Amino acid sequence: MSAKSLTFLLNMIEHITAAAQTFLAKNALLKDRNQFLTNINNEGKVRRSAKSEIIGKARVMSYEDLEKARAKRAMKEAAKEAKRVAKEAKEGAKKVQKLATADKGKDGRKRKSPGEAGASDPDAKVPRMGEAQVEEQEIALEAWRAPVAQMW
Repeated sequence: MSAKSLTFLLNMIEHITAAAQTFLAKNALLKDRNQFLTNINNEGKVRRSAKSEIIGKARVMSYEDLEKARAKRAMKEAAKEAKRVAKEAKEGAKKVQKLATADKGKDGRKRKSPGEAGASDPDAKVPRMGEAQVEEQEIALEAWRAPVAQMW
């Protein structure tokens, strides 16, 4: 190898080494920046997912006032929840009663057929429910009884 080509080779090695060092430094800075932004994003998620609770008017309050306001708000929420549960139970009881008294036929438009014309006849045979079926129906109604919410 000549001196000129050796010098060129050494210059190229220095140039490639400097480029590699620059690349690694930029890569490390980029990873650090991404980690920093990820941490900030995670903090934001926690802050946004936390439930904000309004407990009073915008004024300076003592600790005792804060505790009273929190207790008052908890009572309001409990009453609201009890009211919602009672409403759902009432609707459930209505559905059960409706199902118990509902006709098993199809819903919708009624069509007259020769078989139905004779059904209005007073001498027509009507199926009766056995005692076991009546008891099963009563048990089903008792199982759907609405829970009683205690108010204190």
